[in-house]
Amino acid sequence: MKISKLYSNNDDFKTIVFDKGINFILSDSNGVGKSSLFKLIDFCLLGDKHFLGHEHFKDYIFYIELQIASNRYITIKRPTKSGKNIELKITKQKSMLTDEKDFNKKGSLGIAKSFFENKVNYSINKFRTYITYFLRDESNQNDAFILNKHTALHEIEYKTVISNLIGIDGRKIRKKYELDEIIKKEDIDSSTLKTAQDELAKVIEENKILINSHFIDKLKDSVAKYGNIVLDKEVIFSIDLNTSNDIEFSLKVENDDSTIKKLLCFIFSSSLAEIYVQKRLIKFVAFDSPFNGDKNTYEDGIYLAIHELHRKGIQTIITSNEDAIQNSANLSEIKDEYLTDYFSNDDKLMGDF
Repeated sequence: MKISKLYSNNDDFKTIVFDKGINFILSDSNGVGKSSLFKLIDFCLLGDKHFLGHEHFKDYIFYIELQIASNRYITIKRPTKSGKNIELKITKQKSMLTDEKDFNKKGSLGIAKSFFENKVNYSINKFRTYITYFLRDESNQNDAFILNKHTALHEIEYKTVISNLIGIDGRKIRKKYELDEIIKKEDIDSSTLKTAQDELAKVIEENKILINSHFIDKLKDSVAKYGNIVLDKEVIFSIDLNTSNDIEFSLKVENDDSTIKKLLCFIFSSSLAEIYVQKRLIKFVAFDSPFNGDKNTYEDGIYLAIHELHRKGIQTIITSNEDAIQNSANLSEIKDEYLTDYFSNDDKLMGDF
Protein backbone atom coordinates (compact mmCIF):
# COMPACT_ATOMS: atom_id res chain seq x y z
CA MET A 1 0.00 0.00 0.00
CA LYS A 2 1.28 3.44 -0.99
CA ILE A 3 -0.37 6.82 -0.48
CA SER A 4 -1.50 8.38 -3.74
CA LYS A 5 -3.49 11.46 -2.77
CA LEU A 6 -4.94 13.37 0.19
CA TYR A 7 -7.69 15.92 -0.39
CA SER A 8 -10.87 17.45 1.01
CA ASN A 9 -14.25 18.86 0.08
CA ASN A 10 -13.05 22.23 1.44
CA ASP A 11 -11.02 24.50 -0.81
CA ASP A 12 -9.04 25.78 2.20
CA PHE A 13 -7.28 22.42 2.31
CA LYS A 14 -4.30 21.88 0.01
CA THR A 15 -4.65 18.77 -2.11
CA ILE A 16 -1.48 16.71 -1.78
CA VAL A 17 -0.61 14.40 -4.68
CA PHE A 18 2.13 11.98 -3.71
CA ASP A 19 4.75 10.41 -5.92
CA LYS A 20 5.06 6.64 -5.53
CA GLY A 21 8.78 7.16 -4.79
CA ILE A 22 10.38 9.99 -2.83
CA ASN A 23 8.25 12.82 -1.40
CA PHE A 24 9.58 15.86 0.44
CA ILE A 25 7.25 18.38 2.02
CA LEU A 26 9.24 21.43 3.06
CA SER A 27 8.26 24.53 5.00
CA ASP A 28 9.74 27.90 5.84
CA SER A 29 8.54 27.83 9.47
CA ASN A 30 6.71 25.82 12.10
CA GLY A 31 2.94 25.82 12.53
CA VAL A 32 2.07 25.60 8.84
CA GLY A 33 0.80 22.01 8.70
CA LYS A 34 3.67 19.50 8.59
CA SER A 35 2.69 17.68 11.77
CA SER A 36 -1.02 18.06 10.98
CA LEU A 37 -0.39 16.21 7.74
CA PHE A 38 0.59 13.09 9.70
CA LYS A 39 -2.49 13.35 11.90
CA LEU A 40 -4.70 13.71 8.85
CA ILE A 41 -3.18 10.70 7.10
CA ASP A 42 -3.70 8.69 10.28
CA PHE A 43 -7.30 9.90 10.56
CA CYS A 44 -8.06 9.01 6.96
CA LEU A 45 -6.50 5.60 7.50
CA LEU A 46 -9.25 5.01 10.06
CA GLY A 47 -7.43 6.30 13.14
CA ASP A 48 -8.52 8.74 15.85
CA LYS A 49 -9.84 12.25 15.23
CA HIS A 50 -7.04 14.03 17.11
CA PHE A 51 -7.51 17.78 16.66
CA LEU A 52 -10.34 17.39 14.13
CA GLY A 53 -12.95 17.84 16.85
CA HIS A 54 -12.26 21.57 16.51
CA GLU A 55 -15.40 23.48 15.48
CA HIS A 56 -13.55 24.81 12.43
CA PHE A 57 -13.50 21.33 10.88
CA LYS A 58 -17.12 20.34 11.52
CA ASP A 59 -18.08 20.38 7.81
CA TYR A 60 -14.83 18.93 6.46
CA ILE A 61 -14.74 15.65 4.60
CA PHE A 62 -11.32 14.17 3.93
CA TYR A 63 -10.34 11.68 1.25
CA ILE A 64 -7.26 9.51 1.00
CA GLU A 65 -6.46 7.54 -2.13
CA LEU A 66 -4.19 4.51 -1.73
CA GLN A 67 -2.54 2.41 -4.38
CA ILE A 68 -3.00 -1.22 -3.35
CA ALA A 69 -1.89 -2.89 -6.62
CA SER A 70 -0.39 -1.84 -9.94
CA ASN A 71 -3.81 -0.88 -11.37
CA ARG A 72 -5.96 -0.84 -8.25
CA TYR A 73 -6.75 2.01 -5.90
CA ILE A 74 -8.95 2.40 -2.84
CA THR A 75 -10.31 5.73 -1.64
CA ILE A 76 -11.45 6.23 1.94
CA LYS A 77 -13.90 9.10 2.42
CA ARG A 78 -14.18 10.20 6.02
CA PRO A 79 -16.21 13.10 7.39
CA THR A 80 -15.14 14.66 10.70
CA LYS A 81 -18.62 15.01 12.20
CA SER A 82 -19.84 11.43 12.02
CA GLY A 83 -18.20 8.10 12.70
CA LYS A 84 -20.91 6.14 10.92
CA ASN A 85 -20.66 7.60 7.43
CA ILE A 86 -17.24 6.43 6.30
CA GLU A 87 -17.26 5.38 2.65
CA LEU A 88 -14.82 3.36 0.55
CA LYS A 89 -14.48 2.86 -3.17
CA ILE A 90 -12.25 0.69 -5.35
CA THR A 91 -11.08 2.19 -8.68
CA LYS A 92 -8.75 1.07 -11.46
CA GLN A 93 -7.15 4.49 -11.81
CA LYS A 94 -6.37 7.62 -9.84
CA SER A 95 -9.52 9.62 -9.22
CA MET A 96 -11.01 12.65 -7.50
CA LEU A 97 -14.20 11.52 -5.81
CA THR A 98 -15.59 14.66 -4.14
CA ASP A 99 -18.66 14.47 -6.42
CA GLU A 100 -18.93 10.68 -6.41
CA LYS A 101 -22.19 9.23 -5.03
CA ASP A 102 -21.66 5.53 -5.70
CA PHE A 103 -19.23 4.06 -3.15
CA ASN A 104 -18.69 0.34 -2.58
CA LYS A 105 -19.19 0.42 1.18
CA LYS A 106 -20.58 2.82 3.78
CA GLY A 107 -20.75 2.42 7.53
CA SER A 108 -19.09 2.69 10.90
CA LEU A 109 -15.40 2.62 11.70
CA GLY A 110 -15.56 -1.12 12.35
CA ILE A 111 -17.30 -1.81 9.04
CA ALA A 112 -14.78 0.37 7.19
CA LYS A 113 -11.80 -1.40 8.76
CA SER A 114 -13.24 -4.82 7.94
CA PHE A 115 -13.90 -3.87 4.30
CA PHE A 116 -10.47 -2.28 3.93
CA GLU A 117 -8.58 -5.21 5.41
CA ASN A 118 -10.51 -7.63 3.22
CA LYS A 119 -9.58 -5.70 0.08
CA VAL A 120 -5.89 -5.18 0.84
CA ASN A 121 -5.45 -8.71 2.29
CA TYR A 122 -2.44 -7.86 4.43
CA SER A 123 0.07 -10.42 5.66
CA ILE A 124 -0.77 -9.28 9.21
CA ASN A 125 -4.34 -8.67 10.36
CA LYS A 126 -5.51 -5.44 12.00
CA PHE A 127 -3.26 -3.00 10.11
CA ARG A 128 -4.17 -0.17 12.52
CA THR A 129 -2.15 -1.94 15.21
CA TYR A 130 1.08 -1.57 13.22
CA ILE A 131 0.73 1.46 11.00
CA THR A 132 2.35 3.96 13.38
CA TYR A 133 5.64 2.07 13.06
CA PHE A 134 5.66 3.30 9.45
CA LEU A 135 3.82 6.62 9.97
CA ARG A 136 6.06 8.38 12.50
CA ASP A 137 5.08 11.87 13.58
CA GLU A 138 7.37 13.59 16.07
CA SER A 139 5.34 12.41 19.06
CA ASN A 140 6.15 8.80 18.12
CA GLN A 141 9.92 9.16 17.78
CA ASN A 142 10.96 8.67 21.39
CA ASP A 143 11.34 4.89 21.26
CA ALA A 144 11.71 2.52 18.33
CA PHE A 145 9.37 -0.03 19.94
CA ILE A 146 7.08 1.84 22.35
CA LEU A 147 4.53 4.12 20.69
CA ASN A 148 2.64 6.89 22.48
CA LYS A 149 -0.44 4.71 22.77
CA HIS A 150 1.59 2.07 24.64
CA THR A 151 3.13 4.29 27.35
CA ALA A 152 0.24 3.97 29.81
CA LEU A 153 -0.25 0.24 29.16
CA HIS A 154 1.44 -2.87 30.49
CA GLU A 155 4.60 -3.76 28.59
CA ILE A 156 2.98 -6.92 27.23
CA GLU A 157 0.85 -4.74 24.93
CA TYR A 158 3.72 -3.38 22.86
CA LYS A 159 5.70 -6.60 23.17
CA THR A 160 2.81 -8.54 21.65
CA VAL A 161 2.60 -6.06 18.77
CA ILE A 162 6.34 -6.11 18.06
CA SER A 163 6.38 -9.90 18.30
CA ASN A 164 3.67 -10.25 15.68
CA LEU A 165 5.36 -7.65 13.50
CA ILE A 166 8.64 -9.60 13.44
CA GLY A 167 7.06 -12.97 12.77
CA ILE A 168 6.66 -14.28 16.33
CA ASP A 169 3.31 -15.57 17.58
CA GLY A 170 2.41 -12.83 20.05
CA ARG A 171 -0.16 -15.09 21.68
CA LYS A 172 2.67 -17.25 23.03
CA ILE A 173 4.44 -14.18 24.43
CA ARG A 174 1.23 -12.98 26.07
CA LYS A 175 0.48 -16.46 27.41
CA LYS A 176 3.67 -16.40 29.47
CA TYR A 177 2.51 -13.23 31.28
CA GLU A 178 -0.96 -14.68 31.85
CA LEU A 179 0.46 -17.85 33.41
CA ASP A 180 2.71 -15.75 35.66
CA GLU A 181 -0.37 -13.97 36.99
CA ILE A 182 -2.16 -17.25 37.68
CA ILE A 183 0.81 -18.64 39.58
CA LYS A 184 1.08 -15.48 41.70
CA LYS A 185 -2.45 -15.85 43.09
CA GLU A 186 -2.45 -16.49 46.82
CA ASP A 187 -5.61 -18.61 46.86
CA ILE A 188 -4.64 -20.90 43.99
CA ASP A 189 -5.16 -24.61 44.68
CA SER A 190 -2.28 -27.05 44.27
CA SER A 191 -3.71 -28.78 41.20
CA THR A 192 -4.25 -25.53 39.30
CA LEU A 193 -0.81 -24.33 40.37
CA LYS A 194 0.88 -27.51 39.09
CA THR A 195 -0.96 -27.30 35.76
CA ALA A 196 -0.01 -23.64 35.31
CA GLN A 197 3.63 -24.32 36.23
CA ASP A 198 3.87 -27.18 33.73
CA GLU A 199 2.27 -25.09 31.01
CA LEU A 200 4.55 -22.16 31.80
CA ALA A 201 7.66 -24.32 31.43
CA LYS A 202 6.36 -25.50 28.05
CA VAL A 203 5.60 -21.95 26.86
CA ILE A 204 9.05 -20.71 27.88
CA GLU A 205 10.72 -23.46 25.86
CA GLU A 206 8.51 -22.66 22.87
CA ASN A 207 9.38 -18.96 23.14
CA LYS A 208 13.09 -19.76 23.15
CA ILE A 209 12.57 -21.34 19.74
CA LEU A 210 10.34 -18.52 18.46
CA ILE A 211 12.95 -15.80 18.99
CA ASN A 212 15.26 -17.49 16.48
CA SER A 213 14.03 -17.39 12.91
CA HIS A 214 15.07 -16.54 9.35
CA PHE A 215 12.79 -13.47 9.45
CA ILE A 216 14.51 -12.13 12.57
CA ASP A 217 17.94 -12.76 11.05
CA LYS A 218 16.89 -10.75 7.98
CA LEU A 219 15.64 -7.94 10.21
CA LYS A 220 18.94 -7.87 12.11
CA ASP A 221 20.80 -7.59 8.79
CA SER A 222 18.47 -4.82 7.61
CA VAL A 223 18.90 -2.84 10.85
CA ALA A 224 22.68 -3.19 10.53
CA LYS A 225 22.48 -2.00 6.91
CA TYR A 226 20.39 1.12 7.61
CA GLY A 227 22.36 1.82 10.78
CA ASN A 228 25.51 1.91 8.69
CA ILE A 229 23.89 4.10 6.02
CA VAL A 230 22.37 6.63 8.43
CA LEU A 231 24.93 6.76 11.25
CA ASP A 232 27.99 5.14 9.68
CA LYS A 233 28.04 3.00 12.83
CA GLU A 234 27.12 -0.52 13.79
CA VAL A 235 23.53 -0.70 15.00
CA ILE A 236 22.44 -3.97 16.57
CA PHE A 237 18.90 -5.27 16.88
CA SER A 238 18.64 -8.04 19.45
CA ILE A 239 15.84 -10.13 20.84
CA ASP A 240 16.13 -12.42 23.83
CA LEU A 241 14.45 -13.69 26.98
CA ASN A 242 15.46 -11.86 30.15
CA THR A 243 16.13 -13.43 33.57
CA SER A 244 12.36 -13.69 34.09
CA ASN A 245 12.01 -15.39 30.68
CA ASP A 246 10.04 -12.42 29.31
CA ILE A 247 10.83 -11.26 25.79
CA GLU A 248 13.04 -8.18 25.41
CA PHE A 249 13.87 -6.11 22.32
CA SER A 250 16.92 -3.91 21.99
CA LEU A 251 18.25 -1.48 19.39
CA LYS A 252 21.70 -0.17 20.24
CA VAL A 253 24.52 1.73 18.61
CA GLU A 254 27.74 -0.10 19.34
CA ASN A 255 30.33 1.86 21.33
CA ASP A 256 28.07 4.90 21.51
CA ASP A 257 26.51 6.00 24.79
CA SER A 258 24.69 8.95 23.26
CA THR A 259 20.98 8.71 22.62
CA ILE A 260 19.83 9.02 19.02
CA LYS A 261 16.21 8.05 19.58
CA LYS A 262 14.74 9.75 16.53
CA LEU A 263 17.24 8.21 14.13
CA LEU A 264 16.87 4.77 15.70
CA CYS A 265 13.13 5.06 15.05
CA PHE A 266 13.88 5.95 11.44
CA ILE A 267 16.30 3.02 11.11
CA PHE A 268 13.79 0.57 12.61
CA SER A 269 10.94 1.80 10.38
CA SER A 270 13.14 1.62 7.28
CA SER A 271 14.36 -1.87 8.16
CA LEU A 272 10.82 -3.15 8.70
CA ALA A 273 9.64 -1.63 5.43
CA GLU A 274 12.44 -3.32 3.51
CA ILE A 275 11.77 -6.71 5.11
CA TYR A 276 8.08 -6.47 4.19
CA VAL A 277 8.54 -5.04 0.70
CA GLN A 278 7.84 -8.39 -0.97
CA LYS A 279 4.90 -9.13 1.30
CA ARG A 280 1.40 -7.68 1.48
CA LEU A 281 1.87 -4.85 3.94
CA ILE A 282 2.44 -1.11 4.14
CA LYS A 283 5.01 -0.03 1.55
CA PHE A 284 5.81 3.45 2.78
CA VAL A 285 7.86 5.17 5.44
CA ALA A 286 6.47 8.56 6.46
CA PHE A 287 8.72 10.43 8.89
CA ASP A 288 8.22 13.86 10.39
CA SER A 289 11.30 16.12 10.48
CA PRO A 290 14.17 13.59 10.57
CA PHE A 291 16.76 16.33 9.87
CA ASN A 292 15.87 18.45 12.89
CA GLY A 293 17.77 18.42 16.18
CA ASP A 294 21.34 18.27 17.41
CA LYS A 295 22.20 15.23 15.31
CA ASN A 296 22.08 17.07 12.00
CA THR A 297 25.57 15.70 11.31
CA TYR A 298 23.75 12.59 10.03
CA GLU A 299 21.85 14.48 7.32
CA ASP A 300 23.70 12.86 4.42
CA GLY A 301 23.13 9.40 5.89
CA ILE A 302 19.39 10.01 6.26
CA TYR A 303 19.26 11.25 2.67
CA LEU A 304 21.12 8.17 1.41
CA ALA A 305 18.74 5.90 3.33
CA ILE A 306 15.74 7.59 1.70
CA HIS A 307 17.23 6.81 -1.71
CA GLU A 308 17.94 3.22 -0.68
CA LEU A 309 14.29 2.79 0.35
CA HIS A 310 13.29 4.16 -3.05
CA ARG A 311 15.51 1.61 -4.79
CA LYS A 312 13.74 -1.10 -2.83
CA GLY A 313 10.34 0.07 -4.05
CA ILE A 314 9.33 1.77 -0.79
CA GLN A 315 7.59 5.14 -0.87
CA THR A 316 8.99 7.80 1.47
CA ILE A 317 7.16 10.87 2.75
CA ILE A 318 9.51 13.24 4.56
CA THR A 319 8.66 16.59 6.13
CA SER A 320 11.26 19.17 7.09
CA ASN A 321 11.84 22.83 7.64
CA GLU A 322 13.93 23.98 4.71
CA ASP A 323 16.62 25.47 6.91
CA ALA A 324 17.14 22.12 8.70
CA ILE A 325 18.73 20.74 5.51
CA GLN A 326 22.27 22.06 5.58
CA ASN A 327 23.73 20.30 2.55
CA SER A 328 23.02 22.67 -0.35
CA ALA A 329 23.40 19.90 -2.94
CA ASN A 330 20.78 17.78 -1.15
CA LEU A 331 18.40 20.72 -0.85
CA SER A 332 18.80 21.64 -4.51
CA GLU A 333 18.09 18.07 -5.61
CA ILE A 334 15.06 17.87 -3.32
CA LYS A 335 13.60 21.05 -4.80
CA ASP A 336 14.32 19.98 -8.38
CA GLU A 337 13.22 16.35 -8.21
CA TYR A 338 11.44 15.37 -5.01
CA LEU A 339 9.46 18.36 -3.76
CA THR A 340 5.83 17.28 -3.34
CA ASP A 341 4.68 20.49 -1.66
CA TYR A 342 5.86 23.55 0.22
CA PHE A 343 4.04 24.97 3.25
CA SER A 344 4.47 28.55 4.39
CA ASN A 345 2.67 31.15 6.46
CA ASP A 346 1.01 32.33 3.26
CA ASP A 347 0.27 28.84 1.97
CA LYS A 348 -0.59 26.51 4.87
CA LEU A 349 -1.99 23.00 4.67
CA MET A 350 -5.43 24.07 5.90
CA GLY A 351 -5.41 27.83 5.75
CA ASP A 352 -5.94 29.90 8.89
CA PHE A 353 -8.28 28.85 11.69
